[in-house]
Amino acid sequence: MSRSQLVLRGLLTVASLTFLALTLAWSPHPIVVLAIGIVALTVYAAVEPDSGLVTVLLGAQALHWAAAVPVPTTTGAWVALLGAAWSGLVLHLTASLAASLPGPAPVPVPSLRRWARRGAVVAAATVPVWAVALLAGQESARGQVSLTYAAIAAIALLAFATWLLSREDRPRP
Repeated sequence: MSRSQLVLRGLLTVASLTFLALTLAWSPHPIVVLAIGIVALTVYAAVEPDSGLVTVLLGAQALHWAAAVPVPTTTGAWVALLGAAWSGLVLHLTASLAASLPGPAPVPVPSLRRWARRGAVVAAATVPVWAVALLAGQESARGQVSLTYAAIAAIALLAFATWLLSREDRPRP
């Protein structure tokens, strides 16, 4: 296995265990059986990143967070949520990139740059969505329809701007 593949699989493991650690740290009652299953799935995903169980791992991480961690009420809890989201993104990106090439093949530097740039765009786009959710959650007007529609419109505009900024300039034939 190439060194770059080993690094990718190591990052996959670190991202998954970071997500799990955040869940365990912010949960008053973590689901221990699910946490053990997540560790086992992480090990398997690092060995076989092209397996469908990587999707199960990401889903189990999200389910564990949603079931065990209460709705954020403090800024620290909101920051932990952002950290968990970024960990899930890194988990997905590293598994996808590792699965896109055979194990012995090194990851080409241009591919690594492209994936890193795209991941950075998604991570950056996550921050305003997270900030809208944080502000809406701490607002006294919870459930106010106009605020909800404004947030949806802002996220749609953000998605469009992200798409525009992430396009690769290619010469047209």
